[in-house]
Amino acid sequence: MKPVDQKGGNHREKNDPYEIDTVRQPTERSVRREEARRSLREALEQNHGGSGVIVIPPQPRQEKITSFPKLRVAAYCRVSTQEEQQIGSFEMQVHHFRQKIESNPTWELVEIYQDEGISGTSVAKRLGFQKMMTDAVNGKIDLILTKGISRFGRNIVDILNNLRILSTLNPPVTVSFEMEGITSTGGGSSNLLIAILSALAELESQQKSEAIKAGIRWRMAEGIYKFSVHNTLGYYRDHFGRLVIEPTEAKIVAYIYQSCLEGATPGEIAASLTKQHIKSPMGRSCWQDGTVRSILRNEKYCGDALMQKTYTKDFRTHQSVKNTDLNMYFKENHHRAIISHEDWNRVQALLNLRPHERPSSPLRQLSDHFTVSRIKDGLFKGYMILDPRWTAQERAQLRQLLNGAHETE
Repeated sequence: MKPVDQKGGNHREKNDPYEIDTVRQPTERSVRREEARRSLREALEQNHGGSGVIVIPPQPRQEKITSFPKLRVAAYCRVSTQEEQQIGSFEMQVHHFRQKIESNPTWELVEIYQDEGISGTSVAKRLGFQKMMTDAVNGKIDLILTKGISRFGRNIVDILNNLRILSTLNPPVTVSFEMEGITSTGGGSSNLLIAILSALAELESQQKSEAIKAGIRWRMAEGIYKFSVHNTLGYYRDHFGRLVIEPTEAKIVAYIYQSCLEGATPGEIAASLTKQHIKSPMGRSCWQDGTVRSILRNEKYCGDALMQKTYTKDFRTHQSVKNTDLNMYFKENHHRAIISHEDWNRVQALLNLRPHERPSSPLRQLSDHFTVSRIKDGLFKGYMILDPRWTAQERAQLRQLLNGAHETE
């Protein structure tokens, strides 16, 4: 048993300092540690003697080179008129975008879509724009370049609707507006800016339309307005814009009026002209009685001019409607007449009669060499279309007729 101290508790043994120091002397663990150091030194000396480890450095990882396909890029160019200044602008647009696309090695040119002399207020007549949208929907285009929002269109509804169609494609087709420096997929702020600029482009188009209409009405009021004769038989405008009688077509007009005065109805006259293989003002082989009636009712053939019989109601559609709301402007003896006032008034009286009240008379034939027509527009403006079946005598007679008409002008 352990001794008990005087207080009745267990007697605690005291630590012996000498014994503790003896235990702290190097032990077997220290010997093993020293042996490990010696083995390491021997291994290092052995390796240095020629049987060491060969160090193999890491091989550089070769990156996989992937070639990305070229971006298929198209451009859209448009001008609203075919005036000389606009023609230069149009050609510069085409040249600029072609050079820009072909100089970029990551781009591939799809096509330069073009609409020259076409208004941007509607896509109905912009065939180039329609073809571009079709190609984009069919997955042929990745990016469209255009000069500005006003070139892309001037109708906010059309612009935003077409941009929405392009953005919902898979993958979406981006439109880059060069002047504004924005793209159609640039985020919410870009889309808002495009909407605002589209509205401004439409407003600008409306203001231009109103200014042009005001100028036209002013010239009508002054009697100096140059009405179109594109489909008007018997008249054409020369290179100076002057209204000139076309003598061969004037013979057809005279034949129509004379036939009416002799008792023929518009339908009978139309059938006779068709039978004689005479082309209509639109260049068609078959005449309609409505065409003959409009010629007989046209005051321009007696030298007068009633202006603003029709007008464009909506600047977006450019559709002409019969004028029942605005002033008309009438000028007597506005230009040289083909039919006298007396004959024109007699024809109007006959047209107002009932069918059974009109006199009847057989129709006479119109000479073949009077069926020639002059080209009024395009590259061959002013040239005559001749019948290859004519004899030399008939051609000489036509030249004499034309020379006589020019001498009297």
